[in-house]
Amino acid sequence: MRLGHFHALRPVCPACRLAGAPVPLSLVCIEDEQDEIVRAGVLGCEGCGARHPILDGLPILVPDLAQFLTDNLFYLTMRRDLKPGVAALLAEATGPGGGLDAIRQHVSSYGWDHWADHDPAESGPEPIKPGQVVRVLAKLLDGLPTEPEEGPILDLGCGAGRTVAELTERTGRLVLGIDMSVPLARVAQDALVGGHVAYDRRRGGLRFERRAFAVPTNALADVWIADAIALPFADETFALATALNLLDCVRDPKAALAEIGRVLSPGGACALATPFDWSGAATPFANWLGGRGGEEGDSAALLDAFLSDGPQAAGALRLSRPADETEWQIRLHDRSAMHYVTRLSWSAKTERSLSS
Repeated sequence: MRLGHFHALRPVCPACRLAGAPVPLSLVCIEDEQDEIVRAGVLGCEGCGARHPILDGLPILVPDLAQFLTDNLFYLTMRRDLKPGVAALLAEATGPGGGLDAIRQHVSSYGWDHWADHDPAESGPEPIKPGQVVRVLAKLLDGLPTEPEEGPILDLGCGAGRTVAELTERTGRLVLGIDMSVPLARVAQDALVGGHVAYDRRRGGLRFERRAFAVPTNALADVWIADAIALPFADETFALATALNLLDCVRDPKAALAEIGRVLSPGGACALATPFDWSGAATPFANWLGGRGGEEGDSAALLDAFLSDGPQAAGALRLSRPADETEWQIRLHDRSAMHYVTRLSWSAKTERSLSS
């Protein structure tokens, strides 16, 4: 955690904020700090007494910390120094679809797309080229109707972190990425703060190869672990929010939209991209935006309704220009990729939305 981001963004206790009392968090102790970067420490709330760990540079700012730690203990404590041969043996022993295999596949797909264009060993035929996320983000930023107000930027569901880096390069502003995936947040933190990327790139089946290379760092970029539907920030903290492939990965998309609107300053902008690839494992069926039979099947129409005046409005965001679509591809292995058509949506926290 960069101390500059902590002091500039002034995070609040996520549990107290949900209860209506946004109590600022304080640094209770710093156990490992290097060059204004806290690698290990504790954040505390004087309101409810909660303590939030900073682990490997990642502050964990979620309302129900005990549940998060229980659900993610494997990811938080797994070794990161396994040699390729040992990692392969463990993956084979636990089998396809096991915890280690699932992590490696997930990190392979997103680590490759976010950072493989910096990998000097990347060569040979591929079904797609890395950097899909960069190209989609560029379309979102180019499509903003107006320049966002002055202020920091929040990148929700930042994954392996490339969008955070691109946002700092494009805007020159302080940018914070948040994600709930511990493995991906670690890749992002290593890249943005440490200047290196290391991941196992999937070739096919259980066959992976280790990739490690340097990437540029940026003092304006940082990554924290936080929940998009319970953001640990006071109202009106950010000028711009971006979210790529987020809405169909949270348990309550409508609540996420309301939270984004809450933390944006008046006139703040929001740029979204989502393929509406609904999964019951990520989002309970009752909270899907569309994806059902009959009139409730059109996800795009329901998202537009959530971002418009009316009884279905999800908080303070209102559409600021017509939506668009673009292709999005995710690499699975040497011979396979997922191909999506993702919806691009732009909205703003307008005076009208504040009064409605």
